[in-house]
Amino acid sequence: MTKNESYVAGNTTDALISTEVFVQEKMWGSSEERLDADSGGQLLAASAAQILLVKLLEDGCPLEEALEITLDACYPEDWDQGAFRTYGSMVANLVVAAAFLRNEIKRRVANGEDTTRSKRGEPYTTAQPAMSSEEAVGGMAEPTWSAALPTLE
Repeated sequence: MTKNESYVAGNTTDALISTEVFVQEKMWGSSEERLDADSGGQLLAASAAQILLVKLLEDGCPLEEALEITLDACYPEDWDQGAFRTYGSMVANLVVAAAFLRNEIKRRVANGEDTTRSKRGEPYTTAQPAMSSEEAVGGMAEPTWSAALPTLE
């Protein structure tokens, strides 16, 4: 894959997720408005369920069995169990999962949860990254996402 192809794929991915977030918010309200999203980690569970479904299907599990396993394992109990489904392609399923996860992160940030990203305590033992996290974020002494975030005021 060329750098240009990678760039286009990344932009396409971001657009797909943004579009799904828009669809979810039009259907259900934004994450801070959703009554079902404020407690019990429902958005996180919904994201995990969609990811588990993809993994099971990619491992060759039949669809109906994968749906049943996923519903039992992690789909939010108080959500409509009959609504859980595949969205067609694996990419579409992952986009839906990413949108749920993005909204869970948004909800937590809006609630004032810590956004600090701590550095790795132990060295890598096998695979080595191309650069350290410090180098990747421009040499910040203590990598933190909150330094780059606008205030919510």
